[in-house]
Amino acid sequence: RRREPVAEPRQEEKTPETLFESRRRPVVTEIPLKGDTLELNFYDHAEIDGDTVSIFHNGALLQKHLLLKAEPFTLRFHVGSLPERNEFTMVAENLGRIPPNTSLLVAYVDGVRHEARLESNENESATVRFGKPKGR
Repeated sequence: RRREPVAEPRQEEKTPETLFESRRRPVVTEIPLKGDTLELNFYDHAEIDGDTVSIFHNGALLQKHLLLKAEPFTLRFHVGSLPERNEFTMVAENLGRIPPNTSLLVAYVDGVRHEARLESNENESATVRFGKPKGR
């Protein structure tokens, strides 16, 4: 008797968007947003080990397949064009050689330096929240 081949279950494609949607997004820190410019610099934290990430702003994909390095990947925004609440989320696309996927975020808000260590794994994606003070 001839047996029919059994179809392999199809793996759902893991796009940056599906990874973003499927993971918890805890807020690591909240930073007041003021001045004219917001600058975000993403570095690999500690050892450069092949971490690849995607960056989202309020749920919208800004950058995918970003290899974190010793030199920063920089994003700049005019504060006046941003909404009152802003969440930037780092989603790990891989875990590098040394899990979890870690990034150092250096943000400049109104000339003031802020740092946050972002950690992302297969269950969570780190989020940093920026909010404009009330009455602005």
